[in-house]
Amino acid sequence: MPDHSQACNVPAFRYALERWPADSYHIRVYHRTGPQGAAFELLQKGAAERDGAANYSLKGIDVTKPEGKALAEQRSIVAYPWVEIYYPIHSQVRTPVWSGPLTLDRAKKIVNSPSRSRLARTLLSGEVAVWILIKSGHDQKDRRALESLKTHLDRASATLRIPDTGADVNGNPVEVTDFKTYPVRFGLMEIAHDDPDEDLLVSALLKSEPDLGRYGEPMAFPVFGRGRALYALVGDGIQEKNIREACQSMLAWCSCQIKALSPGTDLLISADWSRPFGGRMVKDPELPLTGLSAFLQDQESAQTAVPRRAPEPAGPVAVYEAAPPAAGAVPMGAPAQAPRSGESPLVRNVLYLAGAAGVVLLALSVFLTVKARR
Repeated sequence: MPDHSQACNVPAFRYALERWPADSYHIRVYHRTGPQGAAFELLQKGAAERDGAANYSLKGIDVTKPEGKALAEQRSIVAYPWVEIYYPIHSQVRTPVWSGPLTLDRAKKIVNSPSRSRLARTLLSGEVAVWILIKSGHDQKDRRALESLKTHLDRASATLRIPDTGADVNGNPVEVTDFKTYPVRFGLMEIAHDDPDEDLLVSALLKSEPDLGRYGEPMAFPVFGRGRALYALVGDGIQEKNIREACQSMLAWCSCQIKALSPGTDLLISADWSRPFGGRMVKDPELPLTGLSAFLQDQESAQTAVPRRAPEPAGPVAVYEAAPPAAGAVPMGAPAQAPRSGESPLVRNVLYLAGAAGVVLLALSVFLTVKARR
């Protein structure tokens, strides 16, 4: 069994940066005369299956064939080549993040954009998280939201620290020295909701929750790890209590072994995540599987492991809900049982993940549970 002696001694944001591969988007290109041309070639070059740096897979669909034609008709596609971009399989959103004619300029914007490049560089430079403010176009509201974020993120960077005391696998306190001098910083980016260079990024954020499109308000999304965006603060919800609680929770110790239990949406980013600030700081051995997605056989019908929306309470709306305990999960502090003789590696992996889940669920119960009071 892997040694989890360090599992509770890494802040959640840092574990995500080093150990959570970004979930893969799915891109479809509908074509009539063959998937050729500079635009398609550029998408091929950036695709993960071609060892590209972006987290997406690419599929060409020939509409001259019966199955391709039927799919294009179902999608009401009449111009070619046409591109559709879908969220990773864990998302509950099944409609495209973005769709439209595929041109060389569009292909370049899919693979990368100025704000996404800056986001990746900032996260790799050691920032705990980067807050992205999507401006509404209402100057007064946007100015108030921006001033609130600047003030309270500066204060959080100046006053928050990674805790000195972690916990071992049994829940006993242990001193942690690796992060004593780690600089706590929170970045901020602002993007216009109608920025033509960032329409894919804006769309990915605004469509990540089913109701965000109804609000003509500025929205702030904390992004950490390898570009994982958490639930939005909206309008008047962009205030000190919510901002500070979100920042503080990302500094908490978390084993974070099971990514599929963590709400949030990975953004489509082209980046080399292998050289983060400070080098490798997560020392515990990797589990055979980094999440539950490896168990999914039918990706098209697979359901997300946890609710992406929290219930609407009377107070500030919870935006980050811990998953309910899995059946048979090992309580925090209880060692996972060794597999019985004859058990398959898959069963053994499930037991490993269940053992880590107890710690994960405790951390997730306080991990970014704030959202706008609407």
